[in-house]
Amino acid sequence: MRSLVVLAAAAVLHPLASAAPRELEEIVVVGSHLEDRGFHTGTRLAVDRAALEGMMPAGAEQLLQRLPGVSVYRPGGAGGVSEVFLRGAESNFTAVYVDGVRMNNPANNRGGSFDWSTMAVNEIERIDVAVGSMSAIHGSDAMAGVVRIETAWPQPGQVAAYTEIGSDQAWRAGVAGSLGVGETASAGVRVSTLDAGTAIEGSRLELDSFAARLAGVHHGDDAWRLGVRVIDRRRSSYPEVSGGPRYAVLDVLEHADGSEVGLSGSGEWTVAERWQTELAANWRRLEDDSRTPPVAPGLLDGQPGYTSDSEHERAQLQWINRVGLGADSGVAFGLDVVEEDGRDDGTLDLGFAVLPNTYRMERSTRSGFLEWGHAWPAGFSSTLALRRDGGTEESRSSGALGLARAFGSVDGRAWARVANGFKLPSFFALGNPLYGNPDLEPEQVRSVELGYDQTFEGRGTAGVSVFRSEFEDLVDFDFETFRNVNRGGIDVDGVYLYAQFAVAANLRLAIDATLLDIRSASGPLRRRPENTGGIHLGWQPSALWSVDAALRYVDERLITSVPTGDVTDGAYLLADATVRFRAAERVSLWFAIDNALDTDYSDAPGFAAPGIQARLGTDLRF
Repeated sequence: MRSLVVLAAAAVLHPLASAAPRELEEIVVVGSHLEDRGFHTGTRLAVDRAALEGMMPAGAEQLLQRLPGVSVYRPGGAGGVSEVFLRGAESNFTAVYVDGVRMNNPANNRGGSFDWSTMAVNEIERIDVAVGSMSAIHGSDAMAGVVRIETAWPQPGQVAAYTEIGSDQAWRAGVAGSLGVGETASAGVRVSTLDAGTAIEGSRLELDSFAARLAGVHHGDDAWRLGVRVIDRRRSSYPEVSGGPRYAVLDVLEHADGSEVGLSGSGEWTVAERWQTELAANWRRLEDDSRTPPVAPGLLDGQPGYTSDSEHERAQLQWINRVGLGADSGVAFGLDVVEEDGRDDGTLDLGFAVLPNTYRMERSTRSGFLEWGHAWPAGFSSTLALRRDGGTEESRSSGALGLARAFGSVDGRAWARVANGFKLPSFFALGNPLYGNPDLEPEQVRSVELGYDQTFEGRGTAGVSVFRSEFEDLVDFDFETFRNVNRGGIDVDGVYLYAQFAVAANLRLAIDATLLDIRSASGPLRRRPENTGGIHLGWQPSALWSVDAALRYVDERLITSVPTGDVTDGAYLLADATVRFRAAERVSLWFAIDNALDTDYSDAPGFAAPGIQARLGTDLRF
């Protein structure tokens, strides 16, 4: 309730204007294999390219932080390791896909989360988020939800380029081109580079990316695609628990070099009038070479220095069939085969001795899945998803059931969804020779959500949902046995509210709030707020000008470092605004202000957030 009061006061005290907040439109693709027939239930959010160009976020983390129920933790600035929490769940409980390729890295020491510093925001065409347990669709890792990113490509025969310069020596640039190949295909190449600047002392991030794609259609409308993606990343920052520039006793930085190579291909075939089959294959290798210095003792025990030279390879082959069973029903079924190989050739420096910290593991998973959606009389509809995962690890079954009722007379829809899910232990948790435990069981979740959405004759939409997620058998470190064990548990209850309205023909308003009650059997949880919310105004005074502005509320969080121990970072407001001028049909200029209120907050003790940041950019199409 307090967050709603703060948001209302902020709306009065800090009126903002912006382009239409289209990033909150509902989508149905990411959380289902079924075709879009209006069966689906649950909370789903999307950011399309038009919304991205309106807001021009500084990075993927700033983009995600604007979404309901999403909180971002990034100690050390752009050069630190970021974490993204969906509705208070652990960051490694979210499955992340880029162009259909799973990006979670179970070989890293973060338990399988995605390193968001490798995602250049200008390369994003669309980002979709489905919240709630999605293991019945996507298997392991999807206990809290799924984030799916599609990268941007110009139309055949076009070239798109962008440049940006910002405060504290930050800059980025990129170019992409596409050309037609015959009558039904196109080929494209994209390159980009960025330097995140020096807004936080000791923090540096440099990122280079290359991508190529060949895509087209065959036999009418059946699509196919081949792609390659290569990323090279170099970063540095003070260690996360060191106390940062303000409190660190040892003035030594953590350095890390990372790379990603991915190949993907997919094709669709219409077998019969109501039967379409899809075959998708991909391979991805992630490498990370980090060197973390020791942290001197403070209120907490010190941390020894260590190195990590990790690599994870993942190959996947997926076969999906979609069959229409008439106008009121559809079914999807198929097989999913995954092969993984992870290793780490690291060391642990105790000062008097350097210990090897090396492991290598392999994992095979074979899965079968079935999904059915049906529209019943009187406005009712239902979905049922079942999945069985087996292989190297113990077999696991996941399910999800959704029910909905449309009220045509008032243009409303009530829905409910229940699901369970799991996450296989990370290679790091299983195989680390110092405190790994090969007997770890998969972590588990049960979730339920009930909601109602209302449309107001094309003027806007509003809705509310209540939800609960119960996470069990979580991996936790046991100091008595000095190894990882299954003993943690987290219960999350919450309410999500949103509304979007056209205030005028060229002015739109969006507001949301997510209120959580998080309880942990293993003690207080750190780094994530319980309550978040936002206001977004969009204004387009003419065809040439648009303004996008957002105000975001983040509740207090418990954060920690070795010098300070646990401290509470108070609640704060973040304001961002972007003005875009379309100088010509294919040329636009924009100017953005980040943290416009100069809010003082910390993601970790000793890491003060940057103050007001300014960025200026150009977008060209020819």
